[in-house]
Amino acid sequence: MKHVLVMVAVLFLSAQAFSEERTLEYFYENAKDNCHDIASIRVEMDRINNEILELLAERTAYVKRAGDLKSRTTRIADDRQRVADQEKKISDKSVELQLPLEVSIPSFRVIMETSIQYQQSYIDRMASSG
Repeated sequence: MKHVLVMVAVLFLSAQAFSEERTLEYFYENAKDNCHDIASIRVEMDRINNEILELLAERTAYVKRAGDLKSRTTRIADDRQRVADQEKKISDKSVELQLPLEVSIPSFRVIMETSIQYQQSYIDRMASSG
């Protein structure tokens, strides 16, 4: 019985640690605790920029793969309903994260629109070479 209680306590504490919301306020408090000068802030921003670039590379790989599949069917990258659906998801998630919509929505619009352009160019190149 004692082992079960210990396991339950460990699971409870683990769940609490993972349930801490990673919102704007959470990250701001972390920045206040750990960054006491502009140089340390710049180090963290560079780290985050590198992570964003890696995620963009990963995202673009899926955009390219979708282009492979679309090149066999519609040959059209642009799907306005998908863009609208994504913008709604981004808006909802931004609210959940306390991320200002004036930051998230324009940022993702650029990502989505340039991804559509990239994908259409990729589809067109495939069509002209095949």
